Amino acid sequence: MDDPRRRDGVALDLSLADLGRPIAVGRTAEVFAVGDDQVLKVLLPEFPSGMADHEAAVAGLVAAVYPFAPRLVGRITVAGRPGLVYERIDGPTMDSYVRSHLGQVSELGRTLGELHATMHAVDGTGLEEQFEALRAAIDEASPELWPDAREAALRRLEQLPHGTSVCHGDMHPGNVILGRSRAVIIDWGNARRGNSVADVARSVYLMVDTPMHEPRRLNPLVSAFRRRFVAAYLARYRELRPVGPSELRAWRLPILAARMAEGIDEERASLRAAITRELER
Repeated sequence: MDDPRRRDGVALDLSLADLGRPIAVGRTAEVFAVGDDQVLKVLLPEFPSGMADHEAAVAGLVAAVYPFAPRLVGRITVAGRPGLVYERIDGPTMDSYVRSHLGQVSELGRTLGELHATMHAVDGTGLEEQFEALRAAIDEASPELWPDAREAALRRLEQLPHGTSVCHGDMHPGNVILGRSRAVIIDWGNARRGNSVADVARSVYLMVDTPMHEPRRLNPLVSAFRRRFVAAYLARYRELRPVGPSELRAWRLPILAARMAEGIDEERASLRAAITRELER
């Protein structure tokens, strides 16, 4: 296939057969290797092309304020599907590594906490405002949220402070690559300027509350390791950027309500239950 470095920003019509097998598959996209130093992220067919437009725009904004994110090289199309070409960071994801190195779960949790705290020390001026994105998501979730939940989530959000930190919006071990010289955060499509505690609250939800995909008999063990990882993550984060449990808890209802807008079928029931518990507190 043509080298995207020589066609930066120009759409090329490729077939999936040109790309071989994906090296990673996520909820919204497949990722393919392109030579030795680039990867191509191709949206799955069910997602609108506007997602790629948004991610490309965010990548440019992130590059202006946070120089450690993988660089967006260009855009191409694959069988009519939009694709984004990024510089390649060689190494396993933190998620895959920790699964085969359970003895390092606390060490890796602390690494994630340090990465997140270091990111939050950076000013995110120029990025979209997190507060507005959360409010829009809660509004978008209205078909799934009953009126009392929606109103309570919006009231809580209005009471919480804005911020100016670079916030990733999807920070978890699957979005960190353990490169040769350092750990690198990937998948910046949800990046915003906002309150760092909200970003931490979102990460805690993703790492503790989302459904497990291991065999059911392993759920108690997986849950225990998840909590150990998150405890180490929070401990290291708090060493660098103090945040109390009540501050973190205050963001949980808006974060849960906004997550509902993502329409993830396997999370719908557990989200409704978690929102109900927050309303009863």
